[in-house]
Amino acid sequence: LATSPYQNVTALFDDAMLACAEEALRALHPDGLVWTAAEFDAVRDRLSKAVLPLLDQTIATVVRILSGVRDVERAIKSVTSMALLPAVTDAREQRAALVFPGFVARSGLARLGHLPRYLAGIVYRLEKLPDNPARDRAWMTEVQTATARYTDAGGGIPLAPHSPENLVRARWLLEELRIGLFAQPLGTAEPASLQRISKLLA
Repeated sequence: LATSPYQNVTALFDDAMLACAEEALRALHPDGLVWTAAEFDAVRDRLSKAVLPLLDQTIATVVRILSGVRDVERAIKSVTSMALLPAVTDAREQRAALVFPGFVARSGLARLGHLPRYLAGIVYRLEKLPDNPARDRAWMTEVQTATARYTDAGGGIPLAPHSPENLVRARWLLEELRIGLFAQPLGTAEPASLQRISKLLA
């Protein structure tokens, strides 16, 4: 945990607690509206009981993610050919967009569990990169086109808080598109393509 991008382990736990509280509140009180002191007390008490088990699961996922980051860094260092530098730069930028200070709450618990697969996808891509650099360049162009359409529609990477639902879906479809292109054996959580992302943003 000390290797995380957070300022310290306490900051990481605070962010994880925020993510867990948001998830638990959604489950316990979907409309988010509390009108009386009694309702507030009831929600607070239920939240207190729900958060700690969630926090344990979340920290376990974060440990897997940080392990994946180390694997990505090793894979990046193993690529030494200057001809492959654009792909390595793209992989480094992808990693930075996935794991950054505040990534736990910004990703949300529903998406956090997918990050180990996305990081494994970067490693897989870099391992296969020397086999067919031209194919990797073509796929990277497709991802860049999809990303440009996403940012033109107002999307940000990392995803801005309180983004509209279509931008949230498109942001994570970009990661699924990368898996579908660069790391097919890892499998996608849902079908992803340039056309699908463009339609979602239209």
